[in-house]
Amino acid sequence: MGANLLSQAPVALLGLAGDLLLGERLFFLHPVPLMGRMAGALERWLRLHVREERFRSAGLLLPLALCGAFGGGAWLLLELVARLLGPGASALLALFWATQLLAARSLYDHVVAVLSPLLAKDRATARQALSRIVGRDTEGLSESDISRGALESLWENANDALVAPLFYLLLGGVPLLFVYKAASTLDSLVGYKNERYLRIGWASARLDDLLAYIPARLTFLFMFLFLLPFLPEGSGSRRLFGKESRFFVAFRFRRAHPSPNSGYPLSAFAALRGIRLGGGASYFGRWVEKPPIGEGPAPTPVDLVAGLFLYRMFVFSLLVLLCLLVFLWWREAA
Repeated sequence: MGANLLSQAPVALLGLAGDLLLGERLFFLHPVPLMGRMAGALERWLRLHVREERFRSAGLLLPLALCGAFGGGAWLLLELVARLLGPGASALLALFWATQLLAARSLYDHVVAVLSPLLAKDRATARQALSRIVGRDTEGLSESDISRGALESLWENANDALVAPLFYLLLGGVPLLFVYKAASTLDSLVGYKNERYLRIGWASARLDDLLAYIPARLTFLFMFLFLLPFLPEGSGSRRLFGKESRFFVAFRFRRAHPSPNSGYPLSAFAALRGIRLGGGASYFGRWVEKPPIGEGPAPTPVDLVAGLFLYRMFVFSLLVLLCLLVFLWWREAA
């Protein structure tokens, strides 16, 4: 299955449309839980059969095995289906997987689950919903802290769950999309800088950072290109460049995050909305200090409402961009 940016555009467009329409309903044989189970089993096997002083070398096996198994397995299955049942059946399987592995609707729904009780002043339910999408401790968080956590999750994952998967789907088809999702899943399981995972999970974390590098910066640029027209009148400069522009503010804060990639979408939203994200948080009972991202007041539930609106406009703009790529593919094929 030859893959180039234009030839994969129809699968990307239909996959994103299917994800937005169906959300998590297509959970039948979903690859991500299988990735998680395989990653857990492989980690346990390594811990049983490899001496602790060799964990750093053994950590290379985790991404090599998981990404190779899922990327190569997806390619092999698509080829087998194409030969046995025809290219149409293979294209349908690719579309099914693309719909499953894009998570634009799921991300939106999880953040709405935080916003709804927050607007109803039910902080306990909002904190519980937030705990499902963030790694920080949520007990005792204020309305502003809950809003900040939800906004940070929303825009970090706008890259991880949407732009990056689309980027690799367009670049190399569904097999490369599987490679990215396997790396991302592995990072969420073992990519922690603590005593348990620092050595065995370092390669998984580095691979995820590497694969997200270009998509995170594309997300940063797309947010300004797509979202500036949707900002309210009188909310600040709409100019893209210059020292007084929102872009300049975001550019200054793009690296104010421990991750080499997460700061890009976070600083873009903070500048577009004129608020401050980032800052310290408690993880497993231990306070971790982090620098602020952006200039302005701390976020409120109103900013979370605005963030979800801008996210919808961002997804809509990506759909328009994919429609343009499909049109170019059609013109090229005609």
